[in-house]
Amino acid sequence: MISLMLVVVGTFHVAAQDATTIIRKHYAEAQQKVAEYSKGENDDYSSVFPQYYEVNIMQNLPGTGPHHEQMRLYFYEHELGEDGEPDGPMLARSLQFVTYKYNFAAREFYEEYLYDEKGNVEFVYMRNVDMYDGKGGECRMYFKSGRMFKVMLSACNLQTEKYEPSFSGSSMPNDNAELYDHGVYMVGKFKRLFDELDRDTFH
Repeated sequence: MISLMLVVVGTFHVAAQDATTIIRKHYAEAQQKVAEYSKGENDDYSSVFPQYYEVNIMQNLPGTGPHHEQMRLYFYEHELGEDGEPDGPMLARSLQFVTYKYNFAAREFYEEYLYDEKGNVEFVYMRNVDMYDGKGGECRMYFKSGRMFKVMLSACNLQTEKYEPSFSGSSMPNDNAELYDHGVYMVGKFKRLFDELDRDTFH
């Protein structure tokens, strides 16, 4: 029985490593696209035309003052034929990568959401830049088939102002459950937002 359990644990560990490697490759590809689009925006001679949806929210919140949210939704483009195969003349889009910046008073937040070509979340990154009460930190969550299989947390060292690893495991610690809940909620929110924005655009 113990040997069987060790085999199962070992198999899961290898599968998790393989999935993490694939996700990191997809993340690097998304980052490259963001960099190319940024270059296209700043270089009149660039052959790369920036394509993404951007939503900006500006409001004055009671108790915290000026509030700004910036969401950029990058997407895949798929050539689809009438039979749904990727060789036809029609163009379909699906959400690939989201960058999300927002603030509450002096507290600044930054998040990223990575999706595969089928629209399933693969990776979530969240950073709370807060040097005032020691709550600054990072959270990385890895997903496969809609389920989180790895989470990594880092805490901000106020002396060095750098993030240092504080936890790594296959499930979120109870004390940080709100991070998981927030991330999963935003995964769905950005998919719905993308669908609404993309619904009436020319394909």
